[in-house]
Amino acid sequence: MKYIIYTIFFLNSLTVAAQTDTCFTESEIHAISETLDSLYYIDSVNTKIINTQKNIISQLEQINYLDSLQLSYHSNQIAILEENIAIYVKREKMLKQKWYQHPAIWFTGGIAATLLTGKMIVAIIQ
Repeated sequence: MKYIIYTIFFLNSLTVAAQTDTCFTESEIHAISETLDSLYYIDSVNTKIINTQKNIISQLEQINYLDSLQLSYHSNQIAILEENIAIYVKREKMLKQKWYQHPAIWFTGGIAATLLTGKMIVAIIQ
């Protein structure tokens, strides 16, 4: 914006040198002054907007970094939980009762042992 103003003044100075009458009226000087003031004000507002946008962009970049970090932690957590599931499955296989540890087999074995012991005692007595 400043470069545009400098260019206008430079071009104006070239045309002023070519003119023989270089006097401005007071109203023209006042109008030029107001125009310059409004341009400086607009430039300062634009500078503030640009700085605000830069701050917002840096904050969004930080948020993006934190989101990617959180995603990597979630993927690590998922891998650890899947490993825990595999360990639990292995533990359940180890803790599962074998066929010979079933209570029905021990119950029938106990009844058979009692019956055979009773028959053996009866056979010994007779």
